[in-house]
Amino acid sequence: MPIVMVSGNRDLDLRESLSPGVVSFARPDEVKGEHKSIPDLLDQIPGVYVRSQSGKAHYTTASIRGSAPSQVNIYIDGIPMNLSNEMAADISTLPISGIERVEVYRGTTPARFSGAPVGGAINIVTKKPEDFVGSVSAGKRSFNSEQYATTMHFPLLGGHMLIALDRDTTEGNFEYTNKSVKALNGLQFTDYGGNMVPVWQYYMLSGPLPEKRTRQANRVDKENAIFKWENQRFILKFAATDLDRMLPSMVAGVGYISQYGDLPQYTPGNFNQNMRQVMRKREAIAGWRDSFGPVDAAINLTWLKNSQSYRNPFLSSLGPHMSNLYGGAWNDYNTTRRGVSGDLTWRLNEDGRFAHQVEFHTEYYDEDLDVTLSNTTQARFLSGMSRQKRNFQIQDMITVRPLGNLQITPVIRYEKLKGPMLSNSYYDSWMPGNGNLKSKTTGGLSVKKNFDTGWQVFGNGGTYVRFPNFYEIYGNGFGMIVGVDSIGNMRPLLPETGRNIDIGTGWQGKLGKDVRANFRLTAFQRKTDTNIALFSTPIGAQYTNGGPARYRGIEFEGSLAMGRRYDLQLALTKQSAYYTGDYSYWGYPATTSRPEWRFPGERIRVLNVPNIVANARFNMRFFNNALTAYVEANHVGRVHVDQDVYEKPLTTVNLGANWMVAKTSPNKGLRLAFGVNDVFNKGPEQELGGPGYARSHLIHDPGNHARTWLIPNNVAYPRQGRTFYATLNWSY
Repeated sequence: MPIVMVSGNRDLDLRESLSPGVVSFARPDEVKGEHKSIPDLLDQIPGVYVRSQSGKAHYTTASIRGSAPSQVNIYIDGIPMNLSNEMAADISTLPISGIERVEVYRGTTPARFSGAPVGGAINIVTKKPEDFVGSVSAGKRSFNSEQYATTMHFPLLGGHMLIALDRDTTEGNFEYTNKSVKALNGLQFTDYGGNMVPVWQYYMLSGPLPEKRTRQANRVDKENAIFKWENQRFILKFAATDLDRMLPSMVAGVGYISQYGDLPQYTPGNFNQNMRQVMRKREAIAGWRDSFGPVDAAINLTWLKNSQSYRNPFLSSLGPHMSNLYGGAWNDYNTTRRGVSGDLTWRLNEDGRFAHQVEFHTEYYDEDLDVTLSNTTQARFLSGMSRQKRNFQIQDMITVRPLGNLQITPVIRYEKLKGPMLSNSYYDSWMPGNGNLKSKTTGGLSVKKNFDTGWQVFGNGGTYVRFPNFYEIYGNGFGMIVGVDSIGNMRPLLPETGRNIDIGTGWQGKLGKDVRANFRLTAFQRKTDTNIALFSTPIGAQYTNGGPARYRGIEFEGSLAMGRRYDLQLALTKQSAYYTGDYSYWGYPATTSRPEWRFPGERIRVLNVPNIVANARFNMRFFNNALTAYVEANHVGRVHVDQDVYEKPLTTVNLGANWMVAKTSPNKGLRLAFGVNDVFNKGPEQELGGPGYARSHLIHDPGNHARTWLIPNNVAYPRQGRTFYATLNWSY
């Protein structure tokens, strides 16, 4: 019989079925053995910016299209992960084993996800057990780090069972140079005898401070477990995460004698290396689903408990006067959430001129927060709180067949939140219900058209709302303080609302006999009202409504496959974000002159938004796919941490290979993965730039003549650099 060629792309087909809007995804199995985490996978997706504090597995958040991390909803199998006592979901705690794919939704999100996130949504999909298969892996990497994982799928009680366990542990301490100390050690001043002497002698030190340092307090020990059983109608799942980590301090940027960070010998009580956090998270899900002709229905019951504790023995030892400093000595945050959700999909007139796929989603969550902390003055705001959230959403995907299967998808959302968001009668007089924010209705519209030539055009738009969480209102017990005014009353936070629109085009097809390509280009704009922003002061930080802001940008993602041997994957996002109305920190207009630290006419930036993020990966396969090698480059452009200070652009290059050492069956056997990340060791070298980056350092000589120098600064949290890794994986 003649050979029949069947072409297709499972990823593109999946993208079409997942959402009427813009969705991308990554698969952990494609980078197995490379010691990558969920944050590493998200770095490969356009529109996503991942930010972590110092080493691997430390507190890590994701923003989408310039949004704040708190504006991004995180789900695991469609169940919300975000908790009210977190600034944003800590994606460093997410498991990597047992995960089928990571989905990222930008702009309009489907009705099956709760709420209407301003930034977007990330959904972690665990594997669906089918056959008797499994794998075991063990690996090591630089900085005294190890990674272990095992997964098993097997039939059980008429269904299938998935067990996934992993552990990632690291000491994480790495070498770096303190840029400020290096510059200051090279300076001199005039003493009383008219002699030129080193700056360190001015401060009566016995010698210069060390320039080369070892980053301290990066230790992390993380364990994850997933147990999931399911058949055609029922699903039972239990997941657990245990995390024990130190909290590294910031690298000081002003003054010589303040540069004691990461130098235990200079720090009384080893203060900077004593901050420790322990987290225990448990989650259970029981679900039912079934089909009744054109109707699919599902119900899920969920329970989640998160226990989080922080300890600093040094501050505790100093007595009550230090222990009462905003929970800086110790605190415990315990959260319990119970919920129920239901989904209904109804397919109407599937073969008619106007086909409908109507989706209903509803849910109810009750969340309790109990806090104890070393702070008697603030504890009155944090005792025994609870909140209830209700959502209802309906979406109709309409396929207009006379117009070439044009898809039009409207979605309407209704959200209601009730909780003790205010804690005194002063504000209750004008905002009744002690935190009852009543309800908000939002909506969106998506349009998509595919052409026979392989081209696609699409557009999405909608409105969004995000209610402030407990973290933003009440702080976290250390550094982040309760939102109170100067006379001790609660300062209310208004819900953050927004409007979003994006338009784009894409194409897939062949460029030659053995060359396949696809790409997608999207332009987006988002406007937010009453933008919730972080306001920092010398004694702490708190959240306030920063004013309206506008985000604009373009995204590009594409791939190029040359036969079965080579493929190239690309992702790029270029964006900007500015306030457009009164900047509510101090009430200044957002587009006119500022105090002395501003330039006349310059716009106020939204901070921590990179102007460009790019990722490229080139895969090469040899010996009938027995050996795969790759080259990967990641680039993050300027990230403003202040209006005139930014983190300089950072580009890192990774190299690696995956070799099938012993093959037992197709895609099964013993594999060895090895490589090096950040080949040129650029992470620890990153420093600040911009007009205000070089802090003035001022001292006076004996004649009281001031001398001022401008000195460079490291970024607040230096990053790990060159990292070697190797992993053995046995799949069966």
